[in-house]
Amino acid sequence: MKVGIVCPYNYFRPGGVQECIRELAVGLETRGHEVRVITSRPKIVPENIDDNVIMIGSSTELNTPFATKADVGMEVSNTRIDELFETEKFDILHVHEPGVPFLGAQLLRHSPTTNVVTMHASLPDNMISKSFQKMMTPYAKIIAPRAHAATTVSPVSLATTLSYIPDAEIEIIPNGINIANYKPKSRRSTSGDKKTIVYIGRLEKRKGVSFLLDAYAKLRETKNDVSLIIAGDGKLRTGLEARVAKLQIPDVSFVGFVSEEEKVRLLQTADVYCSPALYGESFGIVLLEALSAECVVVCGDNPGYRSVMVDQGKQSLVDPKDTDVFAERLQTMLYDKDARAQWLKWAKKYILQFDYPHVIDQYLEVYHRAQENHKKSQS
Repeated sequence: MKVGIVCPYNYFRPGGVQECIRELAVGLETRGHEVRVITSRPKIVPENIDDNVIMIGSSTELNTPFATKADVGMEVSNTRIDELFETEKFDILHVHEPGVPFLGAQLLRHSPTTNVVTMHASLPDNMISKSFQKMMTPYAKIIAPRAHAATTVSPVSLATTLSYIPDAEIEIIPNGINIANYKPKSRRSTSGDKKTIVYIGRLEKRKGVSFLLDAYAKLRETKNDVSLIIAGDGKLRTGLEARVAKLQIPDVSFVGFVSEEEKVRLLQTADVYCSPALYGESFGIVLLEALSAECVVVCGDNPGYRSVMVDQGKQSLVDPKDTDVFAERLQTMLYDKDARAQWLKWAKKYILQFDYPHVIDQYLEVYHRAQENHKKSQS
């Protein structure tokens, strides 16, 4: 089977959608399928590009509903797209985020093959409205009749997806994780050591890092054997650093953007990974990364994270704006040995369902079902 996987964002930047596509491509190729990743050409092209990547058109940064920017693919000439399909002769075209302007929808419009679409994003409840549905109508008119199968990554993203293609049959396939890449070689032991809280992510309003600083400062009023590492960058960094200095919050390190290798190391050595995101999370891949690294989690009680942190994992959820409760939860997950042991026992078993081989099995089933639907539509 030959599969074209469409990435709507700058494929060479870090991101959950990009990571999903990379792992899917590797997994499919390992099973003997031929894969091409189709993405737009960014302003800065990396020196080493995988042979399976096809760049068409160009990308540009657009504002998103979450007060941040995304580097997305712009329109390509129709002639170039027709040439692409004629040359590659895909059995499956798998378009991720087809509602993101503009590349995915344009490819779907011209695709002569079996089409699968996957939605990742979610919007806050107050943004899933008639005005949003009206804005997405042009995309729905392209996506709905051309998608032979549709998937989404969580119940939260399902709600957003149905807001603009309400009649589609959509299967939930969760985001995956390569557990082996994160699993520590030896079990972590923190008794007697200084404890560490780690945040990894963009420094923007919706991520709630300012509330983490408040809770950490509260925790430090009674505990002096814990530090906070903030890994990531963004427009709020200068203000957050100034806040730490002004309030003299001790043992806070801003380390900026970190490599994938350093991210893994931080998760494997931290006592708690904290992601106090307020909204805009459809799933929470970083939570799976922390679980795989055997790192206890404390996270914002938003719908996306709530869909991941179930059963014993509900202990991780907290309202970031409630400083006292947030600080207490951090203290419990740092210092309560029984609570930590029970949580880690749950995580070790729970994470297995998200290992990429299982996720790829589900996508292959969708591909075959889409091909059957395509044949039926032609008969």
